[in-house]
Amino acid sequence: MKKVLVVLAVFVLASSFIGCAARTAVKPDATPEPALEATVEESAAATPVPVKKAADRYVVKKGDTLWDVSSMSKIYSDSFQWPLLYKANRDQISDPDLIEVGQELDVRKDISADEKEDAIQKAKDTPPYRPHTAPRKTLPLKY
Repeated sequence: MKKVLVVLAVFVLASSFIGCAARTAVKPDATPEPALEATVEESAAATPVPVKKAADRYVVKKGDTLWDVSSMSKIYSDSFQWPLLYKANRDQISDPDLIEVGQELDVRKDISADEKEDAIQKAKDTPPYRPHTAPRKTLPLKY
């Protein structure tokens, strides 16, 4: 029995040494990665397209007007900026006086100072509202 235990102990010891000797240490690559340099064209082409967030949309509710929507703090906080809403949603609004409940309006937040100033001037130049139920064929200004 002692022989079996001695053989077993020798076997366990030998296999542990062999197992350790068989392992090779993996060294991390010490070569630094080359610096990435992008040209203007490459960086412009790689610019990700911004994803629309919920804050960039507004669903029209009963009684809403572009004037009222643009005055909301989460939109533009200025009623006179309603032409920006109209311009961003021309594909679904033919007359800025007539918007429909349930319409999802795109709200642009990337507006330049010139665009904002132009919209405010156009809102000031717009004649007073006259009630109508059908879209006008000709708008009073070129928004």
